[in-house]
Amino acid sequence: MIGPLAQLAGGVCCCRLAETCVPAPKSNSLLAGGGYRLRGLDALRGFAALYVVVYHAVTQTPPDALSRFWLWLGVPVRAVVHYGYTSVFLFFVISGFCIHLHWTKAQASGRPTNLDFVPFWRRRLWRLYPPYLLALILFLAVAALADGATLTRAYLYDLVLHLLMLHNLDSHTAYSINGVFWTLAIEEQLYLAYFLLLFLRQRWGWRRTLACCAAARVGWLLLSLVIKNTYGVFLPVNEAAAAHWFTWALGALGVEAAFGLVVLPRWCRSWRVCLTALAAAAVLAYVQETIKLSWYVHDGVWLLTHPLWAVGLFVLVNRVVAAEVTGRLWQVWPRVWRWGASIGLFSYSLYLTHELVMLEIWRFTSRGIPGLLVALLIMPALSLAFAWCFFWFCERPFLPRRTTILATTTPISAQGSEPVSA
Repeated sequence: MIGPLAQLAGGVCCCRLAETCVPAPKSNSLLAGGGYRLRGLDALRGFAALYVVVYHAVTQTPPDALSRFWLWLGVPVRAVVHYGYTSVFLFFVISGFCIHLHWTKAQASGRPTNLDFVPFWRRRLWRLYPPYLLALILFLAVAALADGATLTRAYLYDLVLHLLMLHNLDSHTAYSINGVFWTLAIEEQLYLAYFLLLFLRQRWGWRRTLACCAAARVGWLLLSLVIKNTYGVFLPVNEAAAAHWFTWALGALGVEAAFGLVVLPRWCRSWRVCLTALAAAAVLAYVQETIKLSWYVHDGVWLLTHPLWAVGLFVLVNRVVAAEVTGRLWQVWPRVWRWGASIGLFSYSLYLTHELVMLEIWRFTSRGIPGLLVALLIMPALSLAFAWCFFWFCERPFLPRRTTILATTTPISAQGSEPVSA
């Protein structure tokens, strides 16, 4: 079965999983480059970012404020919003897809696939770090104005780790300044791991590479247990890049399948598999959160839950990509998809800044405004407005010049389609 992007491009010959394809003709407009982008991935990123915003708005709205507005509606809303944190897994899948796109296009078109470390990192840092740094400064300034700032050793340590994007490796700093910045640190660390991923993929193929990524997740958990039992130091596990490498690698596998470099089983585009995996992950997450389990059962459930989320979202991404390149995506709820894609374009700014807007929830709830109205309408609207302004002034200047901000073409842009959590 030929990958959907290869079908659109016109005939790339596929081989088995982990093997490369016969190079497509270099005249192929899609594989040769071009300023294309997958708007469907923009839409998924936009929906995921908005889901995170609503999740934080609902969870940070005081319970008594929620109870003042249709108490019967508050319970199901909280139940649906409860899984907003899973957007992070979708961000990682899309990130792996987008970052691996450049190599995949080169491989599929028969061009050299050499990836230089320094230019790669220069592009990634220029694209992601300046907006992150500006958001960090903004949060520090607001905190200093509200509570004051004392240059203690702990404060400087926290600041340095955030500047180096290593704060996710210490339980004291992972959530200290902004509760979502830890995912951005993971992104940067996964970019480092990308070169190892490429090495493994080229040497051993995808099956063993994915096994190594899964083993890294298990290994990090075991390392944290050893350090905790030996030294009494808690090493973050859920906030570590190793815990999410498998998820990120699935995105990279997805883009190769889209270009026909690998052939995936049919279940990798099955809605039944997608929904089953997501439902199973939701059940396991509920069990983990609500039932008191022994530590080894708890950790075992954790080891399974995140990969299940990842597999379900991996299938979703495959479905959306396949539907877009065949034109089916825009035949169903086209306005909804375009609206999501518009949010997706500035989703990085939305992710960076929405917690700052959440600090103002009390101003609305203290005035008697119904809590659900604040959480589901007012705060998301304010977050979108603030993020749009931040995008134009603090993120857009660092976008690649060839990126089209409001592109309407369908298939893909290596530079414009960025990950957000990045």
